[in-house]
Amino acid sequence: MYATVNGYRIFFDVEGLQYVPDGPVMREKPVCLVLHGGPGSDHTHFMPDLSPLSEYCQLIYIDDRNTGRSERKDVHTSSIKQNVEDAEALREYLGLDKVFILGQSYGGMKAQYYIAHHPEHLYGAMILSTAGNAAAIDNARVAAHVKEYGTEKQYETWTSGAVFKGEITFDEYCEIMLPLYHGKGRFNLKDIMNGQKRGLSNDDLIQYQFTNELAHFNLIPDLKNVNLPVVQICGDKDFICDLEANKEIADAIPGSELHVIPDASHEVIADFPEIVFPILKEFIDRNFKK
Repeated sequence: MYATVNGYRIFFDVEGLQYVPDGPVMREKPVCLVLHGGPGSDHTHFMPDLSPLSEYCQLIYIDDRNTGRSERKDVHTSSIKQNVEDAEALREYLGLDKVFILGQSYGGMKAQYYIAHHPEHLYGAMILSTAGNAAAIDNARVAAHVKEYGTEKQYETWTSGAVFKGEITFDEYCEIMLPLYHGKGRFNLKDIMNGQKRGLSNDDLIQYQFTNELAHFNLIPDLKNVNLPVVQICGDKDFICDLEANKEIADAIPGSELHVIPDASHEVIADFPEIVFPILKEFIDRNFKK
């Protein structure tokens, strides 16, 4: 489905009902906007791993402008702020009052901007495996983690910066690096690569954002005045958005709840659903105010 907002046709898809039969009544479930990672990826990254959450809330998956199935015109218009403004415009277009948001990795960066700038439209935010500023994903810092947790080939791939320079495609990068995004939970490389191939990424957008905004962004100052329920989940062996980065966000947001999953890397939903979903369900149940 498409909605034209802020001059772009933005693709979104819906999983789960907002109202479900419950005896003699239709029971309302909250709506959750799902903010995908990347940049330059799309919502299919969450599928089918996030689907169990649709039991507790209606999920609205959104593809950022210039990637996925959304309209592609000018990557120079893409930014954390603009992607959030597009999601907020979509919320208004759909006639929704308050919603939850869930963002992982780059989606978690968008979620941080969202809670700082549009809290009045949110019940709360679920932020997973992310960072609040460029220093936290500094190349040398990440490289040290890759050397500790990964293989020699993965270390060479990361330190060369080949994908950011356009020397290899994002799919080639994933073939080498995706195993490192997963910890000791459920892991099947064939399934993961099939999921990656289902997505419609944009290499030009990846290169543009990594060499521009993501080289210097800092969301931490905006988080200190947030007055909104926030739950964070991260792995203690996440090589790219490490535990220290996630703690920095938790320390900045008053009252934020941080859950650290042992032996988990970046893909906490896919690898440890038996831990992640009970945390998210409890958070949603506690903060959904009709």
